Amino acid sequence: MQDTRLPARFPERLQELRALLPQLVAILEQGRTDEWYAFAWLEETVTLGAVCGRTEGVQQDTDRGVVLRIFARGIQYESACNRLDESALIEMARALRARVESDDSTGMALPVYKPRSWAEEYADPLPPELRSQMPASPPAVEQPVHLGVRCTVDPWITTADGLRTMAAATRQRVLAANGAFLQRENAARPDAEAFPALAEVRVLARQTVHTHVFVDRTRNVSQVLPVALLYALGIMPGGQTGRTLAGGLGGLEIAVLPDDSLAQSAEMPARLSRAERLPPGAYRLITGPDVTGVIAHEAFGHTQEGDTCMCGRSVAPGLRERQVRVGNDQASIVNNPAVFSMDHLFHGPNGSYFFDHEGCFARVQTILDHGWLSAPMTNLTAALALGEPRTANGKRESWRRPLMVRQTNTYFTPGDATLDELIARVPSGFLAHWAHGGMEDPKGGSLTAGTEYLEEIRDGRLTGRLFVGPTGGHVELSDPVFNMLARIEGKTGSRHPRGIPENKYGGCGKYHKESVNAGCGGPWILWSSVTCG
Repeated sequence: MQDTRLPARFPERLQELRALLPQLVAILEQGRTDEWYAFAWLEETVTLGAVCGRTEGVQQDTDRGVVLRIFARGIQYESACNRLDESALIEMARALRARVESDDSTGMALPVYKPRSWAEEYADPLPPELRSQMPASPPAVEQPVHLGVRCTVDPWITTADGLRTMAAATRQRVLAANGAFLQRENAARPDAEAFPALAEVRVLARQTVHTHVFVDRTRNVSQVLPVALLYALGIMPGGQTGRTLAGGLGGLEIAVLPDDSLAQSAEMPARLSRAERLPPGAYRLITGPDVTGVIAHEAFGHTQEGDTCMCGRSVAPGLRERQVRVGNDQASIVNNPAVFSMDHLFHGPNGSYFFDHEGCFARVQTILDHGWLSAPMTNLTAALALGEPRTANGKRESWRRPLMVRQTNTYFTPGDATLDELIARVPSGFLAHWAHGGMEDPKGGSLTAGTEYLEEIRDGRLTGRLFVGPTGGHVELSDPVFNMLARIEGKTGSRHPRGIPENKYGGCGKYHKESVNAGCGGPWILWSSVTCG
């Protein structure tokens, strides 16, 4: 079937500003290219959203800014502002250059950075979606190159009122599904205490369009990354909740909740109000893509971030240096910013992009290979300081915030089993599907990953019995990372031609809680033992 989706267009309103960026780079480094490296970064984020519950509200917001950087003498100097007229930006560029020239201090003993040419990029294989949108041969330095996420629905025609209509309609669908559930379940059990109706249903419909332009002495590239989300939350009078969501990288065509998915919001809150409390302990466990992804993100995602390694806050460098194996043969984790389709889906997760915030093109990287640690994720500074390959993991929350090494889409590689086959291998245990956050200890090598509830498996079959945490809330999965990664017994396969499993819509907070998009996922995984409580 022919793909009729079109790449998201570069906005005309930013063309004039984009044309100014090469001049700013020239001001920053002209005559000093043997010693300095400079770039300019333009960013615009347009957010439209609507929330429908007992009351309704809409959001419309545009944030736009420019970051200028000079790398000199082992120090990264930056200036940023949202005064985007030509005179203000030229003044900022001149002031930044003057600051660097007047500062005689030195930072880390790092080599002078020489950016890659277009010819070098073309010689290093690029992911298919990037290569398909680039010129056939390496472009000239001054030639703008645009990359846009393919969409069926043009993201630039979305309106806040249209999102409000979508959210309101979805809320009515959840309420109707809850009514049908109550009628069916309460009639089937006339002698049991009746399930009450949901106390509230809240639905969020949101679209965020990120536009980025990166310019240095070698290239002028832009990307438009639309992210769509439809989220429904059902709330019981006693506080139990159930959620379902659809979304990721693409237009509103991907923000669709089929009728069968509404049960998580319409029925699960009531079922959880009758759920049993789990006795803390170690159990045989199967985790779905949602929970599997959080484990990957917290296990050797944060631990393999180059700046964390630089600061001595990660156990990974020592393990890698001593060639210590940290998982079994099925423990392979990938960080991949170039996920534009996955498993059976024709769209990517919200952690994907064509290039990072330092202009490094997205390429897949294995960070844990069959239990052996690979090179860490890096940004420019971490790559130079650690002497490791540079990867596309330099990200900032926005132009207002610092740039750090951040994860993109972190996931376990798939196996070859089916979910039914994994369930059949569990005489007694549980299945965990819906994630509920997570935390890591990069230095100590431990993690926690939350799941909303567990469903019992007995004699190789799901029983339908639901369990919540010992205190009535979500269940925490917690173990030393090395123990967990040694206990993988089986993984489901992927229908994607390049073996990319499903990655879920997600995010990540780091250090002072700068938040970025970060998809996480993987196959269904069977673990021989996980501490749950």
